[in-house]
Amino acid sequence: MRRLALLALLLPLVAPAQPASAQTAALACPVRVDPAAFASEARLNTLAEQQEAFGPRPTGSAAHTAYVDWVEDEMAAIPGLQFSSLPYAIDRWDSLGTGLTVGGTAVPVAAPVPFSASAGVSAPLVHLPAGTNITAANAAGKIVVRDLPWTNVPNLLFYPPTLGYSMYDPAMTINLLGSESMEAPAAADADLKAAAAAGAAGVIEVSQLPHAQIQGMYAPYEGLPYGVPGVYVGADQGKQIKDALAAGQPVQAALTVNAAWTPTTTRTLLATLPGGSAQKIVVESHTDGMSPVWDNGPLTMIEMARYLASLPLECRPRTVQFAFVTGHLYQHLTGPNVREGGAGQLAAQLDAEYDQGGVSSVVVLEHLGAKRYDAVARPNGLPGKQLVASSSLTELLWVPVSESTPLRELVKGHIQYWDVQRTAILKGLSAADLATVPHHCGFGGEGTPYNQHLLPVIAPIAAPKTLFSPQFGTEAIDLPVMRKASLAFTDVVLDLGPMPQSAVAGDVTAMRQQRASGTPGCA
Repeated sequence: MRRLALLALLLPLVAPAQPASAQTAALACPVRVDPAAFASEARLNTLAEQQEAFGPRPTGSAAHTAYVDWVEDEMAAIPGLQFSSLPYAIDRWDSLGTGLTVGGTAVPVAAPVPFSASAGVSAPLVHLPAGTNITAANAAGKIVVRDLPWTNVPNLLFYPPTLGYSMYDPAMTINLLGSESMEAPAAADADLKAAAAAGAAGVIEVSQLPHAQIQGMYAPYEGLPYGVPGVYVGADQGKQIKDALAAGQPVQAALTVNAAWTPTTTRTLLATLPGGSAQKIVVESHTDGMSPVWDNGPLTMIEMARYLASLPLECRPRTVQFAFVTGHLYQHLTGPNVREGGAGQLAAQLDAEYDQGGVSSVVVLEHLGAKRYDAVARPNGLPGKQLVASSSLTELLWVPVSESTPLRELVKGHIQYWDVQRTAILKGLSAADLATVPHHCGFGGEGTPYNQHLLPVIAPIAAPKTLFSPQFGTEAIDLPVMRKASLAFTDVVLDLGPMPQSAVAGDVTAMRQQRASGTPGCA
């Protein structure tokens, strides 16, 4: 339907002549994005450096607020956009300092566990390896030393017929028998909850990575208070602690987390570019993050908006709304009973509008061009691992797409055209359950709530090992690959404009009917 330039030449042979104005509009609409009219690598790098200058941006912090204001200023410089905001009141958690001594010797702390209790405790240490339950019998009155686990996901899962729809890896860089792995600081959530329930005094989470690479690490990010103080330490500090315990004598430790909860507000910024119809294509990413790669989606969105706004209205059959969402690092944004962040709040709103024709689809952009880092043994016999950047590879880009074959084919075509290598088009990032709608409940990130609300969604995301640490800056982004991905997903949005809604939705239409008839959704 976008081959309008060609059709404009052929139609006079088979149909009455169009008015000159209609022919001019058709000829003016691009078949695909002109890369010369889109942001250069240098422009994307400038935006990434400006983003990095704000520093870590926990939800509702001064840095986060300033960053959202900056995004609004960038978007306001683009003609034709209309602005609104969705505000939320939260109690912001701020770290004011940490301290740790083991056997009277000071041990450097890499970061507090976000939202852990503000307290100073003194208690004996106990090492409970990952996989050992934290119980009152083994942890009451003690400070628990815990090893962070690493997740391992086999690469074969990302190929058909499992989770995969198609894989684009023409250079054959993916080891089919290998796996994708990264450290999982999100495990601290279960550890701190179990420690509080067991009557433990606190938790020390030990990373396999060195202090310098995890300093300031921020995860998990529930937005709810934990009942005990918790901190992260690097591999060297973890060895120091475990060596002290290995001597077989009780080891006393003092652990301090100094933190404050401050009432504040945070907001989701909406920038709407009107099109030929009011039905919206929503392009979304979050604004709270700790590093440039974690939330570089807004940078692509700024340049996507600039490009689309430069086109005649006739080339935008649908309205495009850019949603810069808050609450990614504060998932219980509206209270303890709902975990969904700002993305879930917006997804519920769009779900209510969908059946009235107000919404067409959602495109969520995260971690574009994330450079691959490998965890390798540290030199000179030092404990643990260290992250080393690949000279040429990016992380595998997962692109879950809701259950529409035309939508998946659309994404596949643009990924291949723009040569965004190491990209897997997926049916989802969780196992299928045919008793629920949708069948795949997990999409791996911000795309998940939109999928669970049965909206047609495209949600690219990578899993870089550098994600949770502010110690990795713009050097963790492969700018040429980020630009290719930005062009590909701008083309996706361009093609979504005239695409029939029945093709966009695919099986989502039937699933919404099934939900209305009582079929359960995702738990």
